[in-house]
Amino acid sequence: MNQALPSMRSRILFAASLLAGLALIAETQAPSATAQTTAPAAGANQPSGSLEEIIVTAQKRSERLQDVPVTITALSSDYMEKANIERASDLPTAVSGLLWSNQGAWIEPNIRGVYTNVAAIGSGSPIAIYLDGIYQPSQSGTIFSLPDVKDIEVLKGPQGTLFGRNATGGAISINTRDPSFTPTGDINVSAGAYAGSSVQTAGHYNVNGYVSGPLVSDILAGGLSASYDTTDGFTTDDVDGQREGKIQSSVIRGKLLYKLSDDVQILGTAFYSQSEDQVGEEAVPLNGVTAASQYPGSILPSSQPWHFTYQGETPGSWGNVKGASLKATIDFSAGTLTSLTGFNQSSVYVSVPIGAAYAPACAAAFVCINGDVIPRDQAVSQEFDFASKKWNGFSYVAGFFALYDNQREHDSYNAGLFSDDSTIVTHAAAIFGEGTYEFTDQFSAIAGVRLSRDSLNAKGRDGGAYGGYPGGAGEFVQYGDRSWNSATPRASLQYKFTPDLMTYFTYSQGFKAGVVSGQLPAVTPGQPFPQPADPEKIYAYEVGMKATTDIYTANLAAFYYDYKDLQVEIFNTQTFSTIPENATTAEIYGLDFDGTAKLTDWFKLRLSGTWLPTAKYKEFEHAVAFVPPVGPGGQVTDDDYNASNSRMLVTPKFTGTIAGTYGQNFDWGRFEATSTLYYSTGYRWEYTDTVTTGPYALLGANLTFSPNVNRFKYSLYGKNITNRAYVQGALPTSAANIIYWNLAREVGVTVGYSF
Repeated sequence: MNQALPSMRSRILFAASLLAGLALIAETQAPSATAQTTAPAAGANQPSGSLEEIIVTAQKRSERLQDVPVTITALSSDYMEKANIERASDLPTAVSGLLWSNQGAWIEPNIRGVYTNVAAIGSGSPIAIYLDGIYQPSQSGTIFSLPDVKDIEVLKGPQGTLFGRNATGGAISINTRDPSFTPTGDINVSAGAYAGSSVQTAGHYNVNGYVSGPLVSDILAGGLSASYDTTDGFTTDDVDGQREGKIQSSVIRGKLLYKLSDDVQILGTAFYSQSEDQVGEEAVPLNGVTAASQYPGSILPSSQPWHFTYQGETPGSWGNVKGASLKATIDFSAGTLTSLTGFNQSSVYVSVPIGAAYAPACAAAFVCINGDVIPRDQAVSQEFDFASKKWNGFSYVAGFFALYDNQREHDSYNAGLFSDDSTIVTHAAAIFGEGTYEFTDQFSAIAGVRLSRDSLNAKGRDGGAYGGYPGGAGEFVQYGDRSWNSATPRASLQYKFTPDLMTYFTYSQGFKAGVVSGQLPAVTPGQPFPQPADPEKIYAYEVGMKATTDIYTANLAAFYYDYKDLQVEIFNTQTFSTIPENATTAEIYGLDFDGTAKLTDWFKLRLSGTWLPTAKYKEFEHAVAFVPPVGPGGQVTDDDYNASNSRMLVTPKFTGTIAGTYGQNFDWGRFEATSTLYYSTGYRWEYTDTVTTGPYALLGANLTFSPNVNRFKYSLYGKNITNRAYVQGALPTSAANIIYWNLAREVGVTVGYSF
């Protein structure tokens, strides 16, 4: 898989050269920049009079965040730079109630306890992710780096009456920068290091750039971004003491904006990304719980974080993702019609050491499994939205969404001794809409509904591993063919005491279609295959208040979720397959707060927090748990474990962030300092509490100097400054209680140039 990387480096170098060339062209076309290059005039050191107003598009039109009856965290590119948010996994440090965990290469976002550990092709996530408006269906092909992001909106609670894909837990909308008819661009170079206790000191280097400008005056504009990020690794293989943990990613994205008229424009986007991540697959047995410990000659990793051992291929994931989209916007007298056409294709190669140790004898006994997993995904989607103008207090949004998603996977175990293949094809279609009526200037109501149809067809072959299926081993067999219809409403009442103080009540439902095993399940010949897990549904109630003044904003929400048939997964090492099942009912309620205050002319403070005092399985009598002690065959599998009335998995009681920014202009330029402190209480990954994450805090800082004499910017940054190690992903199995560590401390410098 590494052979593709040099060619990608060549592409990035070419893109960087192209960026530099376009930057020179744009520089010559740009008007003289007197304000940016000269010292500030008298009075330029005065602070702004009020906080900046935040505009969001959560309801398909531009609105003040404070006027939208939805809990939203909106992050600008400027704030993300100050808070050191460079990849999607950094988002929880700025978005309370959000966790970004993973099972190796498979992402598992969690908002307010709505989460799934079903990490398999065709399963999707209860948190819908959109990149430039295009739904991203693959869990293994959506590990985003964020080199050219314009803004991110995280919506909490069920989403369906305004978005393409239904979602039970929320939506994450990532928007990259669009082309501009004004020449603009920037380039940033970073050099940092991972360092600290039990860490192999390793350099971390990043270069990214963006350039945009007119290609045909007032008609055609283009934008190009590229980034390259690499580290040789900061982890240690305890078998030989060698450095491991290489991480590398590259992204190139191009956009063309064609403005046919003031009312019609078309935006075309294409991107390609490549990634390598060894840290995400460096499995470690928590507290030494692995079947490998029972076999002679095995070497288990030390108890230090960021140390591991493995048998077989170097663990890691290598991914290639490419996509294209076409967005057409037409303004009519009655409203705006938007068409979004998207194409995504991903190919990922994953080497997974399920035994989580160096154990030749355990692997020979086929108890410790070393798997090569190759998921591929090809998806096409089409969405139409119409957002009306307001007529006598009434406005509406209506839409149509269709998705075709073909996901395939090839698995081989222990050097190809056994293998299997599977294909899951998903079709989804929906019509959705909602209307808003303003009874008075103060009181308004919203009502909407989504009608959906989802279907899946799953086929697989065992590659000769099991035998006995119709047609003989090695032939594809259909093991899942189901369809589901759903109707999910949303209703909201909104009352404005003043233009800057609003309260609301919202009732909404969410629906996530059923899922099936990502691999052909092993069954006794003549017996039926397990049925797909049922769809999950959520009934959500939320009451909130939003207030804003010139010096502060404050958003508070209380919510209650009645969660039905939530989908969970177990990994069966006897059948080498992931089996999804349903927990019967769950209950979640809590509080959400987000606020920003301008405490002085130069200092702003941001506070956010999500408190979930209750997030429990009300009824879950047949959970699958893995019970120590471990023996030569692994842990005991209890497939009738009663998890009723216990805390839901991967759901901390509290997460929150406090962030302060000091910024002031001086005669020589501008200085800004931002510090963030994120805290999470502990949570569990397994029903018996044998695999847990303890409470942890992450401290980050960013210092930026921007001189007046040029367009350069110099920054010092630190991430996880205290070098806190915590369990950020886990995969409990009968073979081992597998955990994955977070990234270690990183400090570095960034030099940026913009025009």
